[in-house]
Amino acid sequence: MDKISIINLEIPARHGVYNFEKNKDEIFEIDIELFVNLSVPGKSDRLSDTINYGDVIAYVTDIFTKKDYNLIEAVGESICTALIKEYPVKKVRIRIRKPHAPINANFKTVEVELTRHI
Repeated sequence: MDKISIINLEIPARHGVYNFEKNKDEIFEIDIELFVNLSVPGKSDRLSDTINYGDVIAYVTDIFTKKDYNLIEAVGESICTALIKEYPVKKVRIRIRKPHAPINANFKTVEVELTRHI
């Protein structure tokens, strides 16, 4: 299966369980994988035959910033559901990282990964 990947999209948002997380934007990192047949655009070389990456980024950014979620799992589910409805994909995989998660430990990031099929 072919795939389109958008790696490390950085979006400021206010997702989190605690009130202080909702008081200011923090940067979240998102990877998006869209599993789709790319043979037609591979032959035609026309943007109209594929999924426009810029449109996907704008769509995901809108969903990610429209509402303040408690859990990145919840915003991830919303994104997966919306992408499957909006685009001709067979499967969607997203990873959302929260490097600023309020955990008293030495770590680089926390991440959730969701995979959804049609």
